[in-house]
Amino acid sequence: MFRIRPALVVIMLLAGVSCKKDNINDQLGIPLVDVDLYVLLSAPSNISLNAVGGWVYLDGGSRGIVLYHRAYEDYVAFDRHCTWQTTDACGRVSVDSTGVFMSCACCDSRFSLIDGSVINGPTLNPLLQYNAQTSSPGTLHIWN
Repeated sequence: MFRIRPALVVIMLLAGVSCKKDNINDQLGIPLVDVDLYVLLSAPSNISLNAVGGWVYLDGGSRGIVLYHRAYEDYVAFDRHCTWQTTDACGRVSVDSTGVFMSCACCDSRFSLIDGSVINGPTLNPLLQYNAQTSSPGTLHIWN
């Protein structure tokens, strides 16, 4: 028969607490939402993704997702939740009319469509980015 040492129990409990996954992104303050989407690139609603520089809005994430075709077979997906005052309900980014950047009508922050970085603030944090990779010919997998 084996004995459990009190120190071992404490270490196991601390390890369990430190590995606990919170429902808020600690860095940005954006609610963590499971994302596991498959996007059919040839679907009529996604036709703009056939060209580099094309983009679409998708359901999912905290406040929606912007999927952008950055380069040949290279796509990026960003949560539309603005990173400035993240509890403010109006903080949702949209692609500007020129298709060059994303902006938040609530705080006027602007973000790069290429990498989600801040072009101008008041926010200092980039947009939350999801993994995006071609999973099979004509299908893109987006996940976190």
